[in-house]
Formats: sequence, structure tokens, C-alpha cells
Amino acid sequence: MSLTHRFRWLTPLLLCVLCSPSFAATSRLLSNTSSPQQTLSSFIQASDELIQYWQQEELRTIGAELALAQAIRTMDLSLVPNRTRTVVVMERIILLREIIDRLDSEALKALPKSSSYDFWRFDNTDITITKLTDGERAGQYVFSANTIQQLPRWYRTLQPLPYNSSERLDYYTVFIHSPGPLFPKQFIASLPDKVHILYGPLPLWQWIAVLLLASTCYASIKMSVYLGQRWNQHWAQKNLKWKVGKLISLISCGFILYLTRQVMDQGIWLTGGVYQFITTCFFLAQFYILSWLIMATFKYGAALYAFKRNNGKHVDSSLITVLSRIFGGLTIIILGIYVIEFMGFSISPLLAGIGVGGLAVALAIRPVLENVINGLTLYADGGIKIGELCRYGDKLGTIESIGLRSTRIRTLERSLITIPNSEFANMEIDNLERRDKRRMEHTLRIRPELTQEQLKVLIVSIRRVLLQHPKVEPEPIRVRFCGIGEFAILVNTMCYIHCKDNEEFLSIQEDILFLMAQKIETIGAQLAFSTQYQFAGHLSKTDQGLAEEAKQIVETWHTTNNYPFPDFSYEYKHEIKSSTVFPAKTSSVNRHG
Repeated sequence: MSLTHRFRWLTPLLLCVLCSPSFAATSRLLSNTSSPQQTLSSFIQASDELIQYWQQEELRTIGAELALAQAIRTMDLSLVPNRTRTVVVMERIILLREIIDRLDSEALKALPKSSSYDFWRFDNTDITITKLTDGERAGQYVFSANTIQQLPRWYRTLQPLPYNSSERLDYYTVFIHSPGPLFPKQFIASLPDKVHILYGPLPLWQWIAVLLLASTCYASIKMSVYLGQRWNQHWAQKNLKWKVGKLISLISCGFILYLTRQVMDQGIWLTGGVYQFITTCFFLAQFYILSWLIMATFKYGAALYAFKRNNGKHVDSSLITVLSRIFGGLTIIILGIYVIEFMGFSISPLLAGIGVGGLAVALAIRPVLENVINGLTLYADGGIKIGELCRYGDKLGTIESIGLRSTRIRTLERSLITIPNSEFANMEIDNLERRDKRRMEHTLRIRPELTQEQLKVLIVSIRRVLLQHPKVEPEPIRVRFCGIGEFAILVNTMCYIHCKDNEEFLSIQEDILFLMAQKIETIGAQLAFSTQYQFAGHLSKTDQGLAEEAKQIVETWHTTNNYPFPDFSYEYKHEIKSSTVFPAKTSSVNRHG
């Protein structure tokens, strides 16, 4: 006989053993809520089983979870904050059971068994079993939401009354002194009697545990933030994609808060208003950390996108940053609505109120929306970017930031000006950084003692200087005798310098002016000034030798048909174009090493 045939009976046996928990879990019927009497009976049966599991420290078993679910089916928990927490639901179940066990037994038996009633209120109380009219459970009877919400008050009112059956321990008194399923009851019971004394709504051991837990949580969060900062400092100058210390720190902070909340819910097992207050604080802290994480994630993603898009260079990513802030803010708003609903508050009245006061709200936020829209318009136009020098109105300044509400500009005096986007977008903005070339124009004032030939040679020499300079655009160039003033001959010069940076422009202009001054001295001319002098002797005259030399040069132009007026020939322009060395060979900027 083969081994398979010999042990074939093991297969059904193993299936029965493995599936036995499932059979036990599905064998229980759902709570009967077809009438007030059936709802009360179902609650008493489910609460009996649940309390037995709680007393045996077996709340995490499948049977306890089923009993808890059946008890919840008989109750409307819609008005209870944190109703998804086991400790909150357990508190309401035990309170309701304590109240029912103190009511008159005859009144309990008098509950109707038919489904013709809309509600049933227990005598001399506000404890009500009501019939649901909406939703999937329409027609079923449950303890009303107001009843569940007012259970602590009714427990305090009925606590002095005796039980309607045999005397027993007060479940709620034991409940508020006991730990959750995470801590063994024997350990808490072995503590000195002093720590079991109630101070307010909680025993002393719970106050001490909350203090220790909060201190540990705070220290862990501070350590996480410190490690995240150290991580970012380490990778600050190496690679942007590894600069995730802040994200890791925020994720760690959220995980620390989650663990702290679990210890408080499943271990310390706070109850009542203290639990609601502390859990609300924890929930708000978690929401704050999560919101911060969302904004930091969007910001990191925007920076990384701009970084990779520009081949690893740090560039202005202001538009991407603003868009990331907008999407991050919208995500946080959606998350906030979910949080409000999760905490047990209805968002519907708020939305209805928006319809009533929508006009007032719209008028109040109109300037904000106007600034946001104009800020996006500034980005969409692309007329300015961060770091660019602009003229706005009659002022000059460098754009430091373009936010959702305002634009910040650093003036030439190093002061910081903040202008609302709605106002800045309507200004005439002259972006000086976007110039492809810079205009240089000067009017030279020459003393009138020089001859016409010297003036012609001077004009040609200056024109040649501009054409030969490598940083000067060949077209247009203008050097013209433009008039005679009260004390000088006026020579107008104009050209375009090929540069964008202002410092570079000033250095090139300086070099050109030096060359012009040299040409003025070469022909024997002098610059004129509007000052008056009294001479005892004769005025100094122009050097006759230089004047004669200038005359010969002009005659040579005529005889060779190269008279450079009104302009040079195209061939000559091409020949001398960019023939000047700039910077000079002896300049210190040409040194290497």
C-alpha cells in the first residue's frame, strides 16, 4: 500500500483544523435590530461576550472583534469623535451596559417587539432606541446618536442606583483603571496603591505614563530633526537628489507620532475628555507633520526637476516652485476636509455657510486672489526672472523673489522693497538683463583752437578706434561733428558694445575712452572745460607741427581717393574690424595660474 493511500485521511483533518477559526467566525449570526426589543437583546448578548473577552485580556482575538462589531451594529456612533478607536467604542459600550443594568427590569421587558414604532424612550430618561430611515440600514433600530453622545452624563446620574440583577463590580470603574491590550493587567495591578488613586478623571499611573510617553516622543522628534539637518548638510554641496534629510526627518516624525498614538490607544487606554483632548492634539500634530511633508515633497520634486532639466546646474526655478506650492496647498486642503470628517465633525454646515456668506468671503479674498493671479501672469509672460536687474517706474533693482502675493526687489542701495503682484504687474518693467548689447554714447568737447584738418583726422581716428575694438558692434557706429558750443567743438560718438553685464560694460567703455583720449592727444587737441581763467600773458596755441601733419594727412586722403567722409569704405571696415586686442596683452586678467 502506498504512503499516499495510507495517509489520505490526513487531508480532510488538516483542512478542518486550519479552517476551524473561519467556521467559528462565520457561525455567529448578525445582531437582530428589527425591533427595539431585539436591538436591546442583541446589545446585551454582544456586550456580555465583549466584556468577557476584555476581562480575559483577549480583545485582539477574532471572537472579540466579532462581538465588538455586533455591539456597534446596535449603536449610532455618528456624533462620537474618534469613533474608529477601540478604546472609545469600548467606553461607550461599557457605559451603555452600566446604564441598562441599572434601569427597571420591567421597563426593559416592556420594549415593543414590533417594528411599527419610530422610536422608543426608556422611562424617566433620554435613552432612546430609534428607527433608521435613510441609508442601507433603513428600518433597523439602534440606540440614537444623541443617546450615545450623552452616555457619560447619564452614567453619572444613574451610578448611585443598584443593579437590576445581582450585584457585581462596576465595569466602568474597572475600565478606567485598567490598561489596554498592549500592557498586561497583572503588571498594572502590581503597582503600589497610590498610583491607582484618581486625580481628576484618570488614575495617577496614567498621568505618569502620558508624561513619560510625551517626553519620549518629543525627544525622538528632536533627534529625528537633528539627524535630518546633518544629512542635508553632508549632501548640500554634493548632489541635490540625495538632499532628502528633511523628507526622511518628517516621515520619521510622523512614524514616531503614530507609534506614540498606538501606545496611548492600546496601552495606556485613556478615556473621557482627557483622551479626546490628547488625541485631538496628536491628530493635529500628525496633520501638521503630514502637511509639512507634502509641501516639502512638492518643493523637493520641483527643485530636482529644475536641477535635472538644466544638466545639474542650480537655476531659477521660481515658476516650478510656485506651482508646487499651489498643488501642495490644494492637496493639504483636500486632506484637511478628510481630517475634519474623520474627527467626527460634519463639513456640510460649513459648505452651506459658504453659500450664505460666499459674497463676503469673495470680497475679502479678492485682493489675495488678484495678487496670486498677477503673480502667475508674471511667470507666464516670462518677462522677468529672479536675479535680473530691472527698471520699474523710476527705480532700479534686482528681482529677489516672486511669490504668490508679492515680489521682492533689492535696490541699488541694498534695501529690500516688497511690491504686491497686482501693482507690480501693471507697472512698465524694463528688463535691463535681457539686452543683447549695451549702448554707449558720449559727446566730446574739444577746444576750438584746432584746425579743420585736425578735427577731420580726430573724427577718423575715433571712428577707427570703434571699428577696431573687438567688443564694439560694427553697425551702427557714429562719430560726427555735431555742433559748436559756447566754448567747445562738439563731437558726438555712439556705438553698441557686445555685452550684458554692467561691470563688463563699464570696463569696455573705460578702455574705449582711454583710446579716444589718446587720439585727442596725438593730433595735438585738448578737451574743453566750462571754466573761466584770467591770463596775464598770451593763450597757448596749438602745436603748428601737429596741425601741419594733420593737413598733409587730409591732402593724402584726397589725392588717393580715400577721403573717409561721410564714412569709411566697406573694404577698409572689413580690414580693420576687431584688430584691437582687448584686454591688452599686458593686462593682469590675461595671466594664467
